[in-house]
Amino acid sequence: MRWIPLLACVWMCLSPLQAQTEFGLVAFYPFDNNDDTIVIDETGNLANNGISTTTLYDCGVEGRAIRFDGVDDYIVFNSTAIKDLFGTEDFSLSFYFKAFNSNQVGTQTLMSKRDPCSIDFAFAIRYTPGTQFINVLLSEDFQLSANFIEPLDPLKCWHHVAIVRDVNEILLYLDGKLATSSTYNERIDITTDDLPLVVGQTSCPTSDAYFEGLIDEIRLYNRSLNRLEVEGLYLRPDEIGNGFVDLSVNKDTILYLGNAIQTYITNTCAEDFQWQPISGVEDPNSAITLLEPETTTTYALEFHDNFGCTAVDSFRVTVINPDSLACKAFLPTAFTPNQDGLNETFGIDNPFALTDFISFEIFDRWGGLMFASNDPFARWDGTFKGSNVNPGAYFYQVRYRCETEELFDSGTVMMMR
Repeated sequence: MRWIPLLACVWMCLSPLQAQTEFGLVAFYPFDNNDDTIVIDETGNLANNGISTTTLYDCGVEGRAIRFDGVDDYIVFNSTAIKDLFGTEDFSLSFYFKAFNSNQVGTQTLMSKRDPCSIDFAFAIRYTPGTQFINVLLSEDFQLSANFIEPLDPLKCWHHVAIVRDVNEILLYLDGKLATSSTYNERIDITTDDLPLVVGQTSCPTSDAYFEGLIDEIRLYNRSLNRLEVEGLYLRPDEIGNGFVDLSVNKDTILYLGNAIQTYITNTCAEDFQWQPISGVEDPNSAITLLEPETTTTYALEFHDNFGCTAVDSFRVTVINPDSLACKAFLPTAFTPNQDGLNETFGIDNPFALTDFISFEIFDRWGGLMFASNDPFARWDGTFKGSNVNPGAYFYQVRYRCETEELFDSGTVMMMR
């Protein structure tokens, strides 16, 4: 039995979106280095530090997240830079939250900048655990107001929320995807410069409760982020890994009969895991395991955390019998030997189909031989005589026989680090 990494990424694996955007970042609160009740702005601006009534933390999307008890825990951000951010210019707000007590029927306030229950110059983000709906209110007055109500994915525990004000348009992104947007006759301005941004505290005591759960990775920008930038901020916690940043890239993969694939996962706070179905799974209770299905199978992985929340992700493994394949070599167009465990090597994707193999060679742009083998399963790791070669285009040649005919394939592969 041979095994291959799950879903090796191709071509655009090293998308620049992997780097969290910093341009226009006014404040960033990852909650990893807070000092007692002081919530530290990791951009280094001490004036933006917040004051918290809670000093409890737990596992976060990255590092740790701050925990709210749903009774009297909250954070106040009272700096001029943050209060003015919602005024008359573009802005973006990004954060993650995980709610506790999914049976709670009442609405809770995640964040707000408003006089209690007012719709004049009001900003509020509200969540109802029982229905799993999120409400975003951005209102200048009764006549100029955005009021979005959108469902969240019930198969996720962590949710990413991003609100963008781009001139006269308000956009709401949920879990990396645009959920809704609306354009107004004029910009909706929240010019209550005297009101702080408050996290976790009810914004309307007559209808809302304090938030109970975790919040992580709060980012505030003095500009409107575009779709790709928002996607780049979504870290996809509690998912089966696929090596791609682009959310349109499918996790589904192809496996040759007799092969196994090793699974990967993204960042998670889960402590227990369960694969379904268990057929072909080496360890059904381990997130990192080998899958060797005999037939095409859709696998689901359950992530169980210690707060009673279960996230579920799935992908489809299509099993192909190599005996039914055409006798032709298939090779990817790119690989990334950068020590991230994904797409580290370059080689033939369907070696089982090449039963009478002759040679596999790789050359640099000047014709120098970088790699050679007569094994169809051999793969190049991007080195020459033990040293890393430079990124760029390389050329390959593959020779093999189909029945009695000798065939020759050649092409270019892009190596990126």
